[in-house]
Amino acid sequence: MAQVSFKSIYKALALALGAVAVVYALFAIDKLRPPPLPDTKIPEKAIWLEQNWSDEERWWFHHANQGTATLPVPYEWFVALEQPYLRLFGTPPLLRNPAYLARFGFIPSPGDEDWASQQARAGYGYEDAIRPGYAAKDYAYVPAEFPGNPDGLPVGFTRLDTDDMTNPVTGWPFAGDLIGFTCAACHTGHMEVDGVSVRIDGAPAMTDLGKFRKVLGLSLLYTRYVPGRFTRFAERVLGDGYTPEKATELKVRLSALLAKGAALQKLTGPISKHDTEEGFTRLDALNRIGNQVFFTDLLQPGGSNAPLVIQNFAHMSAPVNYPQIWDASWFEWVQYDGSIMQPMVRNAGEAMGVSAVVNLIRPDGSLFRSTVQVGEVFKMEEALAGADPQSQGGFTGLLAPKWPEDLLGEIDQDKAAEGRELYKTLCQRCHLPPPSDPKYGEPSFWDDRFWTEPNYAGQRYLKFTKWTEGAEFANLVKVSYVGTDPEQAKILGDRKIVAPAYLGITTKPRCDGSNSGPLTETIFGIALASVVESVANKWYDDNNIPPERRLEMNGYRPNCIQAGPVYKARPLDGVWATAPFLHNSSVPNLYLLFSPADERPAKFYLGSRAFDPVKVGFNYDRLAGGFRMDTSKSGNANTGHEFSDTEGKGVIGPYLEPDQRYAIIEYLKTLTSAQSQTVPAGYQ
Repeated sequence: MAQVSFKSIYKALALALGAVAVVYALFAIDKLRPPPLPDTKIPEKAIWLEQNWSDEERWWFHHANQGTATLPVPYEWFVALEQPYLRLFGTPPLLRNPAYLARFGFIPSPGDEDWASQQARAGYGYEDAIRPGYAAKDYAYVPAEFPGNPDGLPVGFTRLDTDDMTNPVTGWPFAGDLIGFTCAACHTGHMEVDGVSVRIDGAPAMTDLGKFRKVLGLSLLYTRYVPGRFTRFAERVLGDGYTPEKATELKVRLSALLAKGAALQKLTGPISKHDTEEGFTRLDALNRIGNQVFFTDLLQPGGSNAPLVIQNFAHMSAPVNYPQIWDASWFEWVQYDGSIMQPMVRNAGEAMGVSAVVNLIRPDGSLFRSTVQVGEVFKMEEALAGADPQSQGGFTGLLAPKWPEDLLGEIDQDKAAEGRELYKTLCQRCHLPPPSDPKYGEPSFWDDRFWTEPNYAGQRYLKFTKWTEGAEFANLVKVSYVGTDPEQAKILGDRKIVAPAYLGITTKPRCDGSNSGPLTETIFGIALASVVESVANKWYDDNNIPPERRLEMNGYRPNCIQAGPVYKARPLDGVWATAPFLHNSSVPNLYLLFSPADERPAKFYLGSRAFDPVKVGFNYDRLAGGFRMDTSKSGNANTGHEFSDTEGKGVIGPYLEPDQRYAIIEYLKTLTSAQSQTVPAGYQ
């Protein structure tokens, strides 16, 4: 046996410690350190509020696959990554640890094998307690075909099995399953009250995706360069198939991914430095969709056309609070700016925006082929929509949550009665009469004047009428009147893009009778609607979908867009569950929303899930690791929608005394999206 001298041991130890010191010095650079996060914990008890979905429907919606690859790594890589923290001893926890991901605002969800043991803590079964004998509706999906949530990832994370798929961009098989977000990642809310996590389907998410993206990038970087970390990663990814040769191949792929990310950062960094930070509860969704479709998806391998498509890349200028999605299936126009009509274009466009893989660079028979799961997207819309509300006497899909008095306190009915009268005077002109108050008086929310004429399928939709001086009702409100931050309303109409002629973009999506030959320069809204329609049509063609079925999957509505300086004033059912307020999260609670603008905080913190049931909103005090909202920055203004005795832009009503503000709040707590006769017995 060879003798090992103490000198050689000391030398090896010194080299090892030197390497560790170098690594620690390297990652002491601010950009290479993980961002601070709130020190949140997962409550021991959780509930999902009753919203007309069964547990099975809800869980399916949380993890149904839209065909996205939001995270730029294979699924197998993500579940093997470690958190980007350095430690001299021991192994860092995995990135996918539920408690860690909860610090970004994600909602824990049970895995397939943990369903029985985790069901109660995850909050399922609450409707059985408040609605005994509740019977689930027919599923909008086939349970036997649902892959579930095998690794217990949070609500909104989903895995796409690529075994029988080819990459539509390269034509080659995928190198692993895809991991992406489904719409539940951005449209599922939660709050904490007395140690209970209250969870709400269709409500705004509480996430900070910017911090999450940074941490994911750092995890990959640490995996490649921190001593010992790659070996553990390779052993997890390769499992029983681990060999040194395969580990080397894996390292080459990881290095290539990091190099690609660095190249993209070099291209986009000078533009992104002007971003308005999004932070918790917010995302600049429209600008991000534009960057994905008209920059990333058009960028040729190697970046040969980068000088052309980089002009399509925009900085983040208009972060918005994730909108609630109950009732939206029956709106004539959706989005904050009332810009999109067709459900399929809205939903497939969302999937493309969160990085579904789509071929926009090879103008051959595979042009517009994508990983978008159009069939699943349609099933998700069915679950949200339910049946035609005009024929059912009310909404029957996902309903706005009813204020849970057993959790948040009883509603003061006397104050609510006072608030009802104030609502009639101050709110209904824009937000319309509420859908769930049968004693409200005339006109009713269900009055013909508020609904379109039946289309050829017999369906009617809630109208959105442009604001005019003296109008009795108008729910597409001019920015110049409401006075809120204008940046989001500018995106679809002001942003310009360039595109190759083979994409066939025309003015047809305006639905104003005009048309043109292929456009190579146009406004973003026209281009997006055109390309998304082509992607959906390619799926229909590839899957031999007959014309009548296509019309049904498109929601019996044409692909129309409109762009203008307006914001949509939607019905206020369930508004109590949608804090923070205004479209950009610039007002922390309802009490401040009914206050003069100078009473609203100019700077405050987002990221707390502690809910205030009196003023109705989240705690906005200083929060370590939270997002400091500065309303003086572009896109963040907290002006407008103001109740004040002063005159000027954005003053929409008179000054309200504190008791009047609380009275309106009490009334808003009573509003749901079901008419009273559709609410099950015992749940009124």
